[in-house]
Amino acid sequence: MYGYGGKLVIQASAAPVGATLMKTGQTTSYRTGDDGDLEAGRATDFLTLDAAPLHNDGSATLNTTTERFTDTLGGSTYADDWVLDWSTWNGSTLLGYYRVVQGVGATNWNTAIDNSLGTFGGYSGCRLPNLMELLNIVDYGLSLTTGYAPFNHISTAYWTSTTAPNATTTAFRVASTGGTPVTTAKTDATRSYMPIRTFSLSTLNVLS
Repeated sequence: MYGYGGKLVIQASAAPVGATLMKTGQTTSYRTGDDGDLEAGRATDFLTLDAAPLHNDGSATLNTTTERFTDTLGGSTYADDWVLDWSTWNGSTLLGYYRVVQGVGATNWNTAIDNSLGTFGGYSGCRLPNLMELLNIVDYGLSLTTGYAPFNHISTAYWTSTTAPNATTTAFRVASTGGTPVTTAKTDATRSYMPIRTFSLSTLNVLS
């Protein structure tokens, strides 16, 4: 809100982001006060935002809906296999996940990091997600926690870039079945990985 030429102008603002963590996706309650009972967190549900994401100036983004996940055109075709997660939108950037699982069941930690630093689906500047970034797309309402659209992942375990602080020869991985973070020797070559990327979106809705 600001004054201009003696007039009071109310400036539109972007949908609120970041202050509250996302819901886990768990809706089944096993007792009063548990996660499934309270469903604490931001958004309507795991796949639905509480409002369409906006630029900081209040203008529309590529995603004019309340869908949490879209493709790089703001739709649901996913021709380049990049999934934009609008729950991470901060007014100018957001995370994208390359949904094609890499190195399935045959990759150690160092290789996962090295190979994530390539180009996927036409976009460079990729990297291996840290533990929090990977857990952000784990739906604890499902036994196969990344088996939902648009990911539709198989049962596997994904490396994160996060080293275990109490055992630095190990790193965290997340099992898609159950979504459990586990520490594993970095030399273990029986895991998979999923590259991510930070995307910038201009007010002209040009994604880069």
